[in-house]
Amino acid sequence: MALSFYWHLSTDAPADRGRGEWAEGGRPWAPTRDGVSRRLQINHYDYLTQVARAAELTGFDGIVVPDEPQGEEPWIVTGALLRETRRVGIVTTVAPGSASGVYLGKMAASVQRFSGDRQGWLIDSGEGPSAGDTLPVEDRAERTGELLTLLDGIWDDGPFDQEGRHFVVEKGGFGGLVKERRRPPIWLRWSDKPGSELLRQADVLLIDTDAPLGSVADVIASLRKSHPALKIAAHLPLLARAEAEDVAVEHARRNLSHSALVGTFDEVVAKLGELAQAGLDIAVLSAPDQIQEVHIAGEQVIGRFHASAALAA
Repeated sequence: MALSFYWHLSTDAPADRGRGEWAEGGRPWAPTRDGVSRRLQINHYDYLTQVARAAELTGFDGIVVPDEPQGEEPWIVTGALLRETRRVGIVTTVAPGSASGVYLGKMAASVQRFSGDRQGWLIDSGEGPSAGDTLPVEDRAERTGELLTLLDGIWDDGPFDQEGRHFVVEKGGFGGLVKERRRPPIWLRWSDKPGSELLRQADVLLIDTDAPLGSVADVIASLRKSHPALKIAAHLPLLARAEAEDVAVEHARRNLSHSALVGTFDEVVAKLGELAQAGLDIAVLSAPDQIQEVHIAGEQVIGRFHASAALAA
C-alpha cells in the first residue's frame, strides 16, 4: 500500500494574505530595520518557504506549485523553494505556450543541475486568452505532445531536429549540460482529457475533479487497469481533526469540494487506504491556512498512514 504525499501550495490563498508583506486593508507591510540598519527582507516568499519546510519536516514527498491567476509565478516559486529545502520534489506548473520549447528545456536543465533532479513538470495546456494564449482548444494537445517530444529530444547530446506546427528545432541537444541529470517527470491533468499518445509520454496523471470521493476511486481503478505503468495522482482537499465534533464545526465553516477527505485522523487514513488499494500512487493534499494544516496533515495523517501500512505489511 505504498502512497506518496504531496502538498498543493496555493500562492494566492485568501487565508494566507495576512502573512508576509500583506497587512490589514491590503497595505504592504513595512519591515523595520535591524541593529545594523539593514532592511529586513520578509515577504510572502518567506511564508511559502515556511510551508515548504514544514511539508518536508513532517514527511511529505513533494510540493505541487500551481499557476493561479492572482498567485506567484510557478518557476520563481520553484527556484526559491528548491534553495530552501533539501529533500522534497517540486512539481512546477508549465505552460507550453509561455516560451519556446528549447528555452523551457534549458530552464529545466538548470533547475535540475542546482537542485539535484528535484523538479517535475505539471503541464497546463488550458491557458486561454486571459493568459495571452490564443491557440484554439482543439490544438492544445498537439502542442503539448510536440513539447514533450522536444524535451526528450534535446535532453541528450544531439543533434536533434523537429519540424512541428508549434515547435521547431534544428540540431538541438544539451549535451554535457544535462549529463547524468534526470529529465523532469511529466504530470498531465485528467481534466485536460489527454489521449493515449500523450499518456504514453507522461509519468503521472493528476485527477483534478470535484467528483465524490467514491467516483474518484472508480476513476483511479479504471485508469490503473488501462494504464498500468502510469502513476496516478489525485488532488484531495483535506479536513482532518482529532475529534468528530471538531470536524463538524470546521466542515460547517468551509466550502469543501466533493472530493475532499473529511473526518477524524483515523477516518481519513482509512479513506486514503481505500484509494491506495484502488491504485492511487500520489495523494496531493491541500487546505487553507497552510502552515497549520500542513503540520496536521504531516504529523497526524501521513504518520498514521505509514504506521498503518507497516502493520499491514
